[in-house]
Amino acid sequence: MNSDKHILVVDDEPHILQILHFLLTDEGYQVTTVETGEAAVETADSEDFDLVVLDLALPGIDGFSVCRTLRDKGIPILILSSHDEDDYVVSGLELGALDYVRKPFNHRELILRVANLIGRNDGEERPQGIVSEGVSVNLDSEEVLCRGERVRLTPTEYLLLVLLMKQKGAVVTWEEILREVWGTEEWDGYRQMIKVNIQRLRTKVEQDPHNPRIIVNQWGRGYRFALPVTIS
Repeated sequence: MNSDKHILVVDDEPHILQILHFLLTDEGYQVTTVETGEAAVETADSEDFDLVVLDLALPGIDGFSVCRTLRDKGIPILILSSHDEDDYVVSGLELGALDYVRKPFNHRELILRVANLIGRNDGEERPQGIVSEGVSVNLDSEEVLCRGERVRLTPTEYLLLVLLMKQKGAVVTWEEILREVWGTEEWDGYRQMIKVNIQRLRTKVEQDPHNPRIIVNQWGRGYRFALPVTIS
């Protein structure tokens, strides 16, 4: 059940708020809607949220400023954007958003992305841990250690790392990453988003992110985890 999951939706278009409120409450989530960046910041200060669905093009305090503020609170953010330019969305991702959906959005795709970000499908039976040279993951607590030090990953970075490690050196294709991490098979704009998240992950697990030896490119195909892995 999702009744304990609370989502804040921020958009200045009332009909979008109505659609999102209907879709998300129909999935069992608690939903709060606001129309401005100022209201989003105030509401996030007074209540706890598991996810924020945020339109970037807001009056007053824009979505980028809201994204920066909410990132510091550690709240996962899903961007909504009607802009086609990749750089516009990537700017939001670089400020701390974890994923994005372009308007007009497919209803099922949005629900899958929301579920992915707030961990709705965590109940599957699974192994307890994945261990490699210098990198270990506790799948119960979702704690990640890198060279003995705990590292803090975003939900998307965590899913990417686990997906790559579970393949034990096999190539994970672009298509597999899209399907398993973002719940979609649509390519539009996602290649750049995958690259941004891989770069972020490398800065946290690689000794030299500019010369990666753990998460390596397979040109034209995808990525692979290059160290031996044990799953227990």
